[in-house]
Amino acid sequence: MALMNQLVLRRLLIIVAVYFITGKAGLLLPSIAPNVTLIWLPSGIAVAVLMRWGYQCWPAIMVGAFLVDGSQSAFAHPWAYVSIAVGSTLSPFITTWILKYFKFSGKLSHIKDIALMAFAGLAGTLVAATIGVASLVSAGIFPQESASQNWLVWWAGDTMGVLLVLPTLLNFSKNKLNQLWRERGKFILSAVLTFLLQLVIFKFVPTVSAQFMLLAFLVLPMVMWVTMRFGLMGASILVLGISIIAISTAANSSGPFSHANPHQTAIELWVFMSTLSLVVLMISALRAEWDAIEQAMLSSEIKLRAVIDGALDAIVTIDENGHLQEFNPAAERIFGYTRDQVIGRPLAEVMIPPAQRHAHAVGHQKFIATGQKSIFNKRLEMNAMRADGSEFPVELTITSVDNIGLPLVTGFIRDITERKQAEQEIRSLAFFDALTGLPNRRLLQDRLEQALISSSRSLQYGAVIFIDLDNFKALNDTRGHALGDLLLIQIAARLSECVRADDTVARLGGDEFVLVLENLSEDLTQSIAQTKQLAEKIQVAINQPYYLQEIEHHHTSSIGICLFQGVEQAAQELLKRSDTAMYQAKSRGRNTFVFFDPQMQAALEKRSRIEAEMRKALVQNEFEVYYQPQVDEQSKIFGAELLIRWLQPEHGLVMPMEFIPLAEETGLIIPIGHWVLRQACEQLRVWQSRPEKQHIMLSVNVSAVQFRQAGFVDEVASLLVETGVSPSLLKLELTESTVLDNIDDTVRKMVALRAIGVRLSMDDFGTGYSSLAYLKQLPFTQVKIDKSFVNDIVEDANDAAIVQAIVAISKSLGINVIAEGVETKAQLELLMQFGCSKFQGYYFAKPAPLDAFEQFFHKTNQAE
Repeated sequence: MALMNQLVLRRLLIIVAVYFITGKAGLLLPSIAPNVTLIWLPSGIAVAVLMRWGYQCWPAIMVGAFLVDGSQSAFAHPWAYVSIAVGSTLSPFITTWILKYFKFSGKLSHIKDIALMAFAGLAGTLVAATIGVASLVSAGIFPQESASQNWLVWWAGDTMGVLLVLPTLLNFSKNKLNQLWRERGKFILSAVLTFLLQLVIFKFVPTVSAQFMLLAFLVLPMVMWVTMRFGLMGASILVLGISIIAISTAANSSGPFSHANPHQTAIELWVFMSTLSLVVLMISALRAEWDAIEQAMLSSEIKLRAVIDGALDAIVTIDENGHLQEFNPAAERIFGYTRDQVIGRPLAEVMIPPAQRHAHAVGHQKFIATGQKSIFNKRLEMNAMRADGSEFPVELTITSVDNIGLPLVTGFIRDITERKQAEQEIRSLAFFDALTGLPNRRLLQDRLEQALISSSRSLQYGAVIFIDLDNFKALNDTRGHALGDLLLIQIAARLSECVRADDTVARLGGDEFVLVLENLSEDLTQSIAQTKQLAEKIQVAINQPYYLQEIEHHHTSSIGICLFQGVEQAAQELLKRSDTAMYQAKSRGRNTFVFFDPQMQAALEKRSRIEAEMRKALVQNEFEVYYQPQVDEQSKIFGAELLIRWLQPEHGLVMPMEFIPLAEETGLIIPIGHWVLRQACEQLRVWQSRPEKQHIMLSVNVSAVQFRQAGFVDEVASLLVETGVSPSLLKLELTESTVLDNIDDTVRKMVALRAIGVRLSMDDFGTGYSSLAYLKQLPFTQVKIDKSFVNDIVEDANDAAIVQAIVAISKSLGINVIAEGVETKAQLELLMQFGCSKFQGYYFAKPAPLDAFEQFFHKTNQAE
């Protein structure tokens, strides 16, 4: 705070000193009236102080004014000088208030600010002149008869002080002072020449001829030049010097402003000096406005240049002759030229391909002649040419401006090579298979619909060929997907070579391909022959060896074919029919082709319906379990085989042969098999609590699909633990195909099952070729003789011999034997004669629900 006060006090003392010194200097000038000068610089200083540093500086102004005026007479009339000091303080205070109120700009860059400054200066100095003259007259320093003359000189002097000093101080800066100092030699020479000219005029112009007063303004051009050349500060110094010369010569009764009447002299001098000052101020304002305009234009040009140079798009401009006038850095990068290489050259030879140059020339000449802008301000796509002659796609927007009446055309050019490539990639992704490059399902649909329309017009047959690779999954699983992809790529290439250019080869996905053949023949028989010939060609091509990363591989396919004529069948229906025919080809052993037959469609629809209903049956508990008794040689029940039945609400009882194969194909056998195992374990738990039935064993058929599941053993063990059933009461029946599919995995699982106590039975024994070879290795506890041998055992000696051999081998291995399909007493007796002691078949009982089975069990017990 103390430091702040010191700074303020120092500033006030400086103001007092400057006011005093400039005031004393002004009083030294020759005067027309005693004690009054025509240039009172302190008035301008006072206003500048208040404008820059605020009203709080008024004490310094008042003290300075008191010291200046009082020092003239050794302060003989102190109250008069106090009064003058008050007037000298009020004057700049009023001037400053007016300027601030009307938002005066000290930069004086507008004429209105100069007018406002002149008005405020005139208004404010009226107060100082009036109070000052009145104070001097009251003190007897001025005679009353000269009061008006002295008032006029006082007012003029204070006003000139404002006009000369205030603009300079408000715009004073170190840079401007340094600039004037750097050019001091030229400025001094200009000032000396001006002063000499002014002295010559004022010395030799007669005082009697008022018309020669105008010669005093011959210095005005020099004042104007100095203002333009050295600015407001230099011009103010020059005007001050000219004013001093004019006052001095007039005070010495010479020059054009010297008159007998002091009032006229004062008025003419004031007009002369104020005119010079106002001219300087107006020129400065005009120069400031021009500088601002020039700076704005320069800034705008710099910004425009920065935009043009920084633009990512090429910007080129041509004149009315088609010659290049602008070529920005982006254009250099895009077209491969430098700016210097192309400016002034015809646009056509620089960047327009030869094939388009004539059209460009015609269009440009039409624009020059008519001014039509039909393609202006629009986005156009075309080809452009680089420096190396290569063509590439661009997006062009054209606009025009007039430059001094000459039409200039500007083009904004964007290289859209990457965008076009991206569009092509997007189109490829949308319509083509990424792996093989063949049309995908979407494009196939479109082309098939077009083929149907074409066929309806030409009445020629077409064909849809559906190709599915046989056992492709096995290749992926064993060799990896990379080799699978290589195979698909090679097959795609081979298929493309088999067909005509107008035909379509598409990949639906996975290992499925579809061919669409068009324009075969108007005759159905001939069209079938043509399609058959192509199908055979495709088979031969696909069956040729493949070399996948130096691995020789062979592959086959199943092909379904559907012919069409016109638009009677929709595209989706044709794909569906060819797909149906393909599945028929697979059912016939694969590596063949089949033409669509309506009966295939019916079978497929039935298959789809059963699959959907099976899924629904699992949720709605439509499956039931039946029990077929297994008896010993005394016809006593020791166990039963649990069999599944489907009680379908709409179709009634559905036998296993109608839905189990489909369940295995679709994978539904896994949840169905799990449900059957759970039913078996839960029923065993019930019987386990009843003494008369706690010995009953249940046999459950296990599907190959279910058995191959990695967690099958854990599933069985978990069910046994959950239900608390003795594992020895559960017997799993495995077919020979299940056992031999993956012998190592089979052995591991069977050993694990036996370890927890589960019994294992080989179902349908004797129907395969390797049963005897593996029987010794596998931990079976039972062998079930297939009913195909039992059926003819009485009549066919070969079947009897086979059964006898099975029984003998099994016994030698310690495996018990059960015969299924026993339907007659003769069969039973012969089986017993061969040593078989376990039986199952209609001779004893048919499969039945739980209630019927338990009734039969109780009946057997009673018989016992």
